[in-house]
Amino acid sequence: MRCSRRRALQLLGTAGATAATAGCLGPDTDAYALIADELDLSSIGRPYLRPDPATVDATTRVDFTAGSKEASLSELFETGSVTVEQWPLVGRDPWGTETRPRPTFLRREGAFYEVRVADERRLERERWHFAVERVDGTPPEDAAVARPPFDLSDQDERVLNAALDAVYAGNDGFLGDPEFDELQTVEFHRGLDAEASALVPSPPFAFVEYEDEYFRAVAERRTVEVPEWTYAIAEISASREEFEAYARDAIVERDLASAGLSASARGVLDDAIAEEPRRYEEGDPPSDDLIDALGALGIAGDLRPLDVYEGRVDFRNAVVEYRDGVYRFDLVVTP
Repeated sequence: MRCSRRRALQLLGTAGATAATAGCLGPDTDAYALIADELDLSSIGRPYLRPDPATVDATTRVDFTAGSKEASLSELFETGSVTVEQWPLVGRDPWGTETRPRPTFLRREGAFYEVRVADERRLERERWHFAVERVDGTPPEDAAVARPPFDLSDQDERVLNAALDAVYAGNDGFLGDPEFDELQTVEFHRGLDAEASALVPSPPFAFVEYEDEYFRAVAERRTVEVPEWTYAIAEISASREEFEAYARDAIVERDLASAGLSASARGVLDDAIAEEPRRYEEGDPPSDDLIDALGALGIAGDLRPLDVYEGRVDFRNAVVEYRDGVYRFDLVVTP
């Protein structure tokens, strides 16, 4: 297969992300890998403090506009709470097959605030979706084919570009065509006006030609599950020192000095924080020592038997005081 410019950028992005990700596992690793790194909380910054929350991406292929995010932030700071769909203003970490909220702080007009999830729901919504599907060969001569520059509104051009990007979004980083069970669609969320779009319900073209490749245009109406979060905010202080003391207490979940760990469970944690290789690995079933260590980290209660998981799952960012430092532990479970 010839690699287009868009395709090459996708591959480079995937390769770069893989090289930069600590704790990535190859195919021959053990079932359980406990990975640790020391956390410097002498100055609270990302990912806990979000200096510009409008840069937080929505959980959609086409992001919300900066104006819509700023409107939600204004309501949050003026009233103390706001309800939004698909915008994870409070950071979330993978936690098994779910996610969990991360301590999140904002700064506005010189004061520091903590923002929390006050309520969370999953809603069913009917929404239009647009997608493109790569096709082999050339479309029929009488087919309507769109080519750059596309004669579309700004909104529809964003949707079309997102649909083209989505074709290879799940590629594993190796040359070859990705395989998907379903179309990789772009959802018309609340921030996109489906009624003003020319792409739904019937696109004005049947195919798209881009970078010498052809794609079939598809528009569908689907029922989707949408996360809705209600956020509440509380002012901490205008003092940086007071904020950092408060934030440190919120970020560090527990002090393992008082956890009553056995010597063997301490050995598990010591292997994970050692300079090399900064990981502890075991096969299935996990040993009592590993379970004890995971219990102290707050992970064991949410861990399921290995055969329950269909693929790799992560438990990320369990932050604890241990020995003479603060450590962030990740558990990677690979069936």
